[in-house]
Amino acid sequence: MRTGGSPDGTTVGATVGVATALDELKSNGSALLVVGSVPEEVYARVSACLLGDGCSADRRRLVVEDATIPDTRYASVDRWTPEWTRILECDVVARGSTAAAGGSEAGPSSPRGPRSGRSAGAPFPGYESAGPSRDASPSTRAGATREVSGSITNLGVEIGRGIRELDSVAGGLDPAELRVAFDCTDTLLAEYDEPTVFRFLHLLANNVRAVDGMAHVRLPKPYRAEVTRLFAPLFDAVVELRLNGGRAEQRWHLWESDAVSEWLPVES
Repeated sequence: MRTGGSPDGTTVGATVGVATALDELKSNGSALLVVGSVPEEVYARVSACLLGDGCSADRRRLVVEDATIPDTRYASVDRWTPEWTRILECDVVARGSTAAAGGSEAGPSSPRGPRSGRSAGAPFPGYESAGPSRDASPSTRAGATREVSGSITNLGVEIGRGIRELDSVAGGLDPAELRVAFDCTDTLLAEYDEPTVFRFLHLLANNVRAVDGMAHVRLPKPYRAEVTRLFAPLFDAVVELRLNGGRAEQRWHLWESDAVSEWLPVES
């Protein structure tokens, strides 16, 4: 049994219950909460696995990031066109702004500029644009990237639109074909209260499950933290990360089956 953390045809747990639960997550759509205060490079490796790293099947990916996670998680992405890969850079406004207080849906422009050298606010090219490319250079990624500024509502609208468009261009997504990564929970918590972020994550998880996709949401807090306990019921499983003597490890907590894996290494 391979214990690397990838849900693509591999097993992440030490028990039959965990393995069976993971198969159900792939078949029925799921949302995972990834917790633990670990280096971002460790999270990038786990995120790469959950996005379908090394998987032979086609995967459509939607990543919502804050430009802090190493781009190594995209090493195996070979289709940098918006019908396959989309990256949204999250730049939400402060809770005291007009948008957060219920003003214009578009919200004011963010005072910050692009944070990764990518094209800020540029629309995604049409689906008839360039074919698949294995070039993972920043200039190629820029074509699949846009910055989302404004309120938490704007961010939710953009994510929902991206999921619908990926489902449409696929002619209906197969189970586990769509992979969504959301890195920005801490960013939202810095600007909004916990009930607002709770509602946002609830909607995100349900939107992904509705198309039988798999989402993972990062919350860099301890497993037993109060905010983790608050958000955990929204998810099908919690993936707990830690460093043990310098080695990155993961443990899976699956709610419906009440199964917990042993501590397993995070593969490089």
